[in-house]
Amino acid sequence: MAIDMNQLADKIAGAVAAAPELAQQLVESPARAVERITGVAGGYDLTELFRLSLDRLAQVGADLSEVDLGKLDLSAIDVSKLSPDELLRLAAKLNVDVSKVDMAAIASKMLGSSGLGGLLGGLFGGR
Repeated sequence: MAIDMNQLADKIAGAVAAAPELAQQLVESPARAVERITGVAGGYDLTELFRLSLDRLAQVGADLSEVDLGKLDLSAIDVSKLSPDELLRLAAKLNVDVSKVDMAAIASKMLGSSGLGGLLGGLFGGR
């Protein structure tokens, strides 16, 4: 049976709206927090679930101003699959301070394992 990502996101958003401290757990240990909240361990795209949950929380006007994004587990969330513009829009709606986010680590993950050299090589024909 396939996991309904929308249903999981709704459950996570509802739990976080009721207990905002759960948002910090989702930032620090996303998979463990998702399992604790939903009872589901794996079998879903954690990055997509993270995005859907944030979107749901923004829709209900949740205030996540107490969340410390400096502790975001970048090994669990594939930021290369996320739109920086969308994340900044959601952060603003959720009152999240993005100043503590390690932008260098995010940029590195978005550029992939080849890093800046690979990006420049791709742009300039590998020269």
